[in-house]
Amino acid sequence: MPAETSKTGASPMRRLTLLLLAVASLVLFLMVRNIDWDALVRSFWQGSRYWPLLLIPYGAVTLLWTLSWHLILSCREGAPPFGRLYLFRLAGESLNQLTPTASLGGEPFKAQRLNAAGVSWPEATASLVIHKALMVVSLVFYILISFALIPQVLPGLPPRLTLLSYLGTLILAGGAGAFLLVQRRHPCSSLIAFLDRIGLCPALLRARSAECAALDQALDQFYRRQAGLGLLALACYLAGWALHAVEVWVIFWLLGHPIGLPLALCLDALSQLVAGLGFMIPISLGVQDGGNILLSLGFNLGATLGTGFTILRRFREAFWLLLGLVVAAREK
Repeated sequence: MPAETSKTGASPMRRLTLLLLAVASLVLFLMVRNIDWDALVRSFWQGSRYWPLLLIPYGAVTLLWTLSWHLILSCREGAPPFGRLYLFRLAGESLNQLTPTASLGGEPFKAQRLNAAGVSWPEATASLVIHKALMVVSLVFYILISFALIPQVLPGLPPRLTLLSYLGTLILAGGAGAFLLVQRRHPCSSLIAFLDRIGLCPALLRARSAECAALDQALDQFYRRQAGLGLLALACYLAGWALHAVEVWVIFWLLGHPIGLPLALCLDALSQLVAGLGFMIPISLGVQDGGNILLSLGFNLGATLGTGFTILRRFREAFWLLLGLVVAAREK
């Protein structure tokens, strides 16, 4: 009986995911119908010998973002060495991207591997919550920088559109700030107390109130006593985003259409924003691809180059996702 209930409860979410995927795929199909495929294939062929270069920036990005996580864990007892942490993150991010769980499917895997290495459950979970919060904050900064550069790369952009872009980012920044603030106010214990007051607290959650209180304490201690490490971890994330922009620069160079770094940064930051809209779809399939083409059109690069951008980025993603899955299989 419980299995049937679980299956029934999961069905609407599965249907929603499939519907979103179908809509995104249809939109993408309509966008690529008039692509100059002959020109695109020629571009691929001319730059194919240098394709391995495309794998380097993201490898360096993962190093920096693992360093960010390493800094958060540096004062935790039982923290694994940097190399192991790199593999945990690589595997966990593959699970995040390939499961329809709002980019959270790999977090339990990371927590489990940390615990197996000797980090307590509250400390392991706290490190992941803090790391995810820093990712959101750094992405907000990255997008703000891209908006500041838009007038330089698109001098004729209407002021109203620029204003709307800033407004959207400020809303995102407010959400990130609220997320950080909530983490310092004993969020888990407060949630349990609130659910208890309204009579909706599940027995399983109430039974784990001690673990939740320990998680709250770990979060509070980090933000109070290790704020400097938090800033260093945030700086590592920002440096990683800068290398993410370098990847876009490399992609367009491989396509035989070099662009400047400011334009590469704008394209990458806004593509992250668009990809976030497809968070319920594995690897944001269709949403990210269509968004990349629309952004290329918006920055006067054309749909053909936008399609090439999408295909080469998916090539890079496929390599690192497959590598992460291999690591995850070995860890299990």
